[in-house]
Amino acid sequence: MANEVDYGFGGLMDDPEDYYPPTPPHKEEMFTMQNGKHITLRLVGSSPTEAHIVWNGSKMVADFFEDEPARVRGRTVLELGAAAGLPSLVAAILGARKVVMTDYPDPEIVTVMQNNIDSCDETVEPRGRIAEVIHAMGFVWGADPVPLLARLNPGPAPDASTPAQEGSVERFDVLVLADLLFRHSEHGAMIKTIRETLRKTRDSVAYVFFTSYRPWKKEMDERFFDIAREQGFEVEQVSERRLDKPLFDNDPGDLDVQKMVRGFAVRWPAEACTHIMSAETPTSPYLSQLDRDGFVVIKAIVDRDRLEELRAASSTATELARGGGWPHVRTHLMNPELPGHEGFTQLYFSEAILGIVKQLLKCGDEHLVMELFNMLVRPEKDFELRWHRDDIPAEAMPQEEIERLGKPAYHAQYNFALWEDDSLIVVPGSHKRARTDVERNADPFEKKMPDQLIVKLDPGDIVFYNNNILHRGAYSARKERMTLHGSVGHVNGSNLRARNVLQHGVGSWVDKCAFGQLAGEERHRAEEMRQRLVQLGSESGQVGYSLQG
Repeated sequence: MANEVDYGFGGLMDDPEDYYPPTPPHKEEMFTMQNGKHITLRLVGSSPTEAHIVWNGSKMVADFFEDEPARVRGRTVLELGAAAGLPSLVAAILGARKVVMTDYPDPEIVTVMQNNIDSCDETVEPRGRIAEVIHAMGFVWGADPVPLLARLNPGPAPDASTPAQEGSVERFDVLVLADLLFRHSEHGAMIKTIRETLRKTRDSVAYVFFTSYRPWKKEMDERFFDIAREQGFEVEQVSERRLDKPLFDNDPGDLDVQKMVRGFAVRWPAEACTHIMSAETPTSPYLSQLDRDGFVVIKAIVDRDRLEELRAASSTATELARGGGWPHVRTHLMNPELPGHEGFTQLYFSEAILGIVKQLLKCGDEHLVMELFNMLVRPEKDFELRWHRDDIPAEAMPQEEIERLGKPAYHAQYNFALWEDDSLIVVPGSHKRARTDVERNADPFEKKMPDQLIVKLDPGDIVFYNNNILHRGAYSARKERMTLHGSVGHVNGSNLRARNVLQHGVGSWVDKCAFGQLAGEERHRAEEMRQRLVQLGSESGQVGYSLQG
């Protein structure tokens, strides 16, 4: 200081230049996704909040999302205690609609998170999408969630002194808590944040992945789930993986415990999800495109290994049918007597498909109804279908078309391509209007209908389409085709539709469906969907089969 008095000690009381250890430099770590994409993660050199480590829980969450991209695709994601933010980055890469990456509000940590977002953005096409989707910000667990929710709700921030009406403020579909449970004193604050930020629907979920790095405190880590249950949440284990070695060498305690990563899903109970069909429910980008165009294509919903498994099962079924050994190759892929039915059943009830269906129908698991799952194969000779709408006859007059197009469709139908498929031809937007005079007077097999579009699917792609869009099919005998055609109903659909599904052949084996290969969460959903089909069908009258197992 300029006016500081020197009492003759000189610099005796000053700290030597090297008295304090230098701040450790930032470090980098590479993570490789299952699809081969590399993500470079920058980390702070040291942190009392442990933000200088890429924890095993973060890596396992990233893999968990990649196993079933529909867990995050088109959804909103909040990560707590993100550090490098690996799960957030992977969620955005897989197509999340909005991601908020948070950690303790230390400027250095927030800067590192933003650096990782910017770095990832440079490696993902189109450029700018990752940076637009992910926001990095500081947040203390249990604090006012308004700044977090503001990322989902553009406009003036709500008055914190006035509680928002239920459903009036959008919340997050998915929360991520990776390796945070060792902070025992913060369990209550974490659960408070879950309560205040997790959307109240059955398909909204907080994924909590962790390892008990201090095995002697394993029960204290697990106390988090007891508190969650006491707060009214449902808790279910959804993942478990034993690693080859622990994260930290030479740590004391049981090595098997240190190598185990477990994942749990924390959800609202059904009775708490009262506003699932609220008008304020945000619109999925998939639903927006389906409403606008009458169809929506989602790329690569399964990985390469799963695709090859489905191809093999489909080839076996096709050869069996062509040889006369199976009469139902176009239908009944979940028939328990069909070789390979397990893989088809697993796909039909997977979150990869049903996660999209729920967005399109704006519903939760409790509304879904099992319907049909067929296979469309290469024909023996070329043939074409005429232009048509599935539920409206060609002779319908414009007024009748408008009236019937205005009725809600309580189902979602799709084509899932195992090989390249360009057989579906549509007129985008025609599901919202009567046919034009040109369309009405055109040849039924017109090859160049105005504004027509050929829907091109790569292997692993899926297209959902409004069955009353003006469309036709053109099928080549020279091109391999194995496309799985499915439909999923909504509980508000007609009883007659359910009866028709059962009389379509499903009724002869629906009570024998094998769901044993499904994980607990998906098995329960499948059982419920089957029960709703049977109940709706039986309510419509005689369905032509016995409901007794």
